[in-house]
Amino acid sequence: MEPQDRAGRRPVVAAYSAAIDAREPVEFAVAASRLTGAPLTVVAVHQGGPTLNRFIGEVDDTVGEARPALESLRQDLQQRGVDVQIVVVNEDTVARGLERALLELKPGLVAVGSSARRGVLRRVLRGETAEHVIHAARCPVAVVPHGYQPPEAGLRTIGAAFARTLEGNEALHAAAVLARAGGARVRAIMVVDPHIEEQSPGLMAKEHHDLDARETATAREEMGAEAQLREAIAAVAGDLEVDVDVLANDPADGLVAASEFVDLLVMGSRARAPRRALILGSVSRKVTERAHCPVVVLPRGAAEATELLLSSLHAPSA
Repeated sequence: MEPQDRAGRRPVVAAYSAAIDAREPVEFAVAASRLTGAPLTVVAVHQGGPTLNRFIGEVDDTVGEARPALESLRQDLQQRGVDVQIVVVNEDTVARGLERALLELKPGLVAVGSSARRGVLRRVLRGETAEHVIHAARCPVAVVPHGYQPPEAGLRTIGAAFARTLEGNEALHAAAVLARAGGARVRAIMVVDPHIEEQSPGLMAKEHHDLDARETATAREEMGAEAQLREAIAAVAGDLEVDVDVLANDPADGLVAASEFVDLLVMGSRARAPRRALILGSVSRKVTERAHCPVVVLPRGAAEATELLLSSLHAPSA
């Protein structure tokens, strides 16, 4: 199976559940493929034998009950002028099938459905199973919420979850590259935990109740955070229109709230395993499960794959 096109672009891969016709990851992947120029591949897992099959054109009978949904999807994309490769993986479990397909395809971006969806997809993409599937991708992973439809006007506002870490700077950089490619604006979002240890604002002020010590500490922290955020913006996105949003909130809650006002949210995550892949941290997990928009998570330790995806935005067409 050829993992990339003649221009060297690795595919955008959408994980598709034929059992419930969950097309949200496909819709996001179509938009991402158009933005990057990368080829589009849809992967569906059929719980059967141990072979990996590729088909283009009419769907054969080897996929059993999944055939009507797969054929409908193929025809719909074809009518919309979407060039797609559909891959069916025969495996004993959905998670194992997706993991094997991603390792072979070596995608530049993977789109999966949010684990917040109930039913079959929730059982497939949740907890340890979800992390094993995403772990295998070794590239940016887009988690797409239930009911998602690409905005008619395209991606107009791209959010970057910024923190004073390497991951935060990478998220801002990636959001800036995407914004340049799509003519969008960036919203740089930084969340300051309001439960900051009190830093003495002055004994007399506290004694006379002229101010609340915690509020003062939080305000100072917000000011320092905004200064550092603006410095980072100047370094990687100085040529773009950037909104700065510094929130005092629980980190996950703040990012979930901010996701309602962007078309896409980019954030980093920690790698906590010896393999160079993605293991979701607690904040990332909460945000991907509850966000109002698609969330692209950049795995730490997979900077090369992320740069390949971003560089494809400037690659010439084949």
